[in-house]
Amino acid sequence: MEAVNQQNKGLWGWRFVQVVVGLSLLYFAQLYYFGGFDETTTRQAIRMSARIAVVLFSFAFMASSLQYFFKNVFTWWLRMNRKYIGISFAIIHLIHLCFLLILQTNFHPVFNKAKTISLIGGGMAYIFLVLMLLTSFSAFSKYLSKKQWTILHTVGGYWIWYIFIRSYVKRATTESEYIPLVVLLVVVIGLRLVRVVNNKYWNNKF
Repeated sequence: MEAVNQQNKGLWGWRFVQVVVGLSLLYFAQLYYFGGFDETTTRQAIRMSARIAVVLFSFAFMASSLQYFFKNVFTWWLRMNRKYIGISFAIIHLIHLCFLLILQTNFHPVFNKAKTISLIGGGMAYIFLVLMLLTSFSAFSKYLSKKQWTILHTVGGYWIWYIFIRSYVKRATTESEYIPLVVLLVVVIGLRLVRVVNNKYWNNKF
């Protein structure tokens, strides 16, 4: 697609990160200001930070697939800003972890009561998240080959997707408000898998 004037295409690069993270922090601040520093408010902050994170992750993870199937201004913008959407996701999800730690240390031992397998799975997701965040910057990515970088971000992305879908499918069975997030995650993996199959078909055919 031909280059277009970025100023006419919405938020770009670090400005996107600043706006998304800034507005999220303002939301969490007013949540505690009006709700008080208690368990109910903290749990609400945990839920909202997770939802914001999963939406950002979904659009970052399916950006290239969306542009592959639907070539328009929005998907082009999404693909060009995938790095910054991913960075925003990582920051928000780390904030989500902070809220979990607040819950753990002040109100409810959430980690103590969690199953070991859940802690391991979630811990691995955060390890991938931090590694993917760091290697989004040239200061760290220069130590990886292009193939290593691709493997890290692909495997990490699928693992984080798995942790999200595993958590939200379970919640959606009792809380209908989680159904849209499950649908979004299914669309994400569907687009990626169809793209892989489509590429293999055309490569084998020709």
